[in-house]
Amino acid sequence: MMSFLISACACTVPVNLSNDPQEDRPYLDTWNHPTERSTKNVAACKGKVHVAWFNSDTWSHYGRIYYRRSLDGGVTWEPRVTIAGPRDFWRELWIECTGDTVVIIYEVDNGGNVDIRYRVSEDGGATWSTEYSPITSSTSYNQEGPSVALNGPVMHLAWADNRPVLLLPLYNVYYKRSTNLGATWTSDALQDLSDSPIIRRDPSNPSRLHLWFMTYNTTEKRAKYRRSLNGGNSWFSTVDMSGQDAGGPTPYDRPIGSMDVNTNVVYYMWVDERFGNKEVLYKRSLDGGATWLGPSNLSGTPTKSWNPFVRAASTGEARLYWMDSLDGDWEVVCKITTDWGNNWSPLQRLTNNNAHDGAVSVDYDNGYWHIVWSSNESGNFEVYYAMDPCPIGNGDDDLGVSEGESRTSSGVRVMGREVILEGTGEYAVYHPDGRLFRAGEIRGKTSVTLRRGVWFIRIGKRIHRVVIR
Repeated sequence: MMSFLISACACTVPVNLSNDPQEDRPYLDTWNHPTERSTKNVAACKGKVHVAWFNSDTWSHYGRIYYRRSLDGGVTWEPRVTIAGPRDFWRELWIECTGDTVVIIYEVDNGGNVDIRYRVSEDGGATWSTEYSPITSSTSYNQEGPSVALNGPVMHLAWADNRPVLLLPLYNVYYKRSTNLGATWTSDALQDLSDSPIIRRDPSNPSRLHLWFMTYNTTEKRAKYRRSLNGGNSWFSTVDMSGQDAGGPTPYDRPIGSMDVNTNVVYYMWVDERFGNKEVLYKRSLDGGATWLGPSNLSGTPTKSWNPFVRAASTGEARLYWMDSLDGDWEVVCKITTDWGNNWSPLQRLTNNNAHDGAVSVDYDNGYWHIVWSSNESGNFEVYYAMDPCPIGNGDDDLGVSEGESRTSSGVRVMGREVILEGTGEYAVYHPDGRLFRAGEIRGKTSVTLRRGVWFIRIGKRIHRVVIR
């Protein structure tokens, strides 16, 4: 059984979306360790949640890309759908949505070289297009690391490839866009000598694009940034965000990172070892990437921090998830800011087991955070999902009780503003936005005083909605 903690990282019991005897992973590598950039496996729009992942025999790259969707914000899930395969894939995919438009873009093996392919749904994931190629296929160089940002029918694409430039077959970051979901494209626009891009669009200003990428070669290992204020027509010069090399010579010494933007506030994350340990470093811009604050050490653990993923909402809340080698294994943890990055919560766990948990990604829609990651606690890798805050209803007790009333069968009584918990076991009380208010252990009878409003109380694995009148 999946061991977990319900905290501010998520409040629902994790759902095993894959539940397959084969290996199901968000990132197709031996230990599900992204080494180049964070990948995005969940997208949420208009109350629908979309998840895509790789399925393969043992550790091969031969397999399928599966997709599942939820039409009720992650409460229930439709059966899985095969998006691509069986065939040879590479390591990464990316899923994005806007309204009812969903795009899944991924890497495939093309005779020993890597090409980029994608499929589109314009009805919220009900049906899918044929497979498209946004870039001319090649058997002489690799196309890798696709990332997309959507705005209606406008599709912004960033990727890396090692086509020869000035006779040098080094990896460079490219950008192009389509205004009709891929029917036609602009030409490939070289951005920089770099790799592993992440492209983000500010929801408050669709013409402002932000590009995260890295350099990883014999001369430097650094996190970089570029921005466009006119929808990708032109770009500002590259900014060296890390300012120093990330670490040693292995792929796990790359400055892997993540970025998001909302309402002109940009959150930029990467990993390096300037503090003597792999930590998640953080810079923030309050003016759309023109100037930057930081860096600061946001993880601050004595163990290794890796694979950060940040997502931001227009409310001023942003969430950072990463995998950390706590307890001698890899766990998924998180920190939260509710004031545009001025302050961050203490570290909280999403997982707590003896397995390998990682490759986490998250999306935000309509007041809910949707989190996807993988774990091999069952004996093989599976893809898990959780949300925060907890949904109202979904079979849980709805305790809108007046003073003196009780639901003794569930161990909860409400007396005015005092909630009395009876029985034994752990409990936790959450604000309606998912923030933890109080946690502890019930020993016979425990009293918690709450102000008026809606609260969520977890007792064991059950969530109760409590209304204090």
